[in-house]
Amino acid sequence: MEPLKPEVRKRILDEHPQASPEDIEEYERLLSERFTVDPDLPMAPEVSDQRNADEERLAELYDKLFSTP
Repeated sequence: MEPLKPEVRKRILDEHPQASPEDIEEYERLLSERFTVDPDLPMAPEVSDQRNADEERLAELYDKLFSTP
């Protein structure tokens, strides 16, 4: 997972005034965490619940940062 380039960050913030640098940071963090978990391994229920919440938040942030204005 490669971080967003500065020009992409700037474009996101310019095109989506509701987005903040913190939103971009959270999006990148959640996206990178996705790659640290093997989806084929069983998870404890509380871990599974957290992963589901993280995936929902990731989808929200994606819409906020990349949706067509």
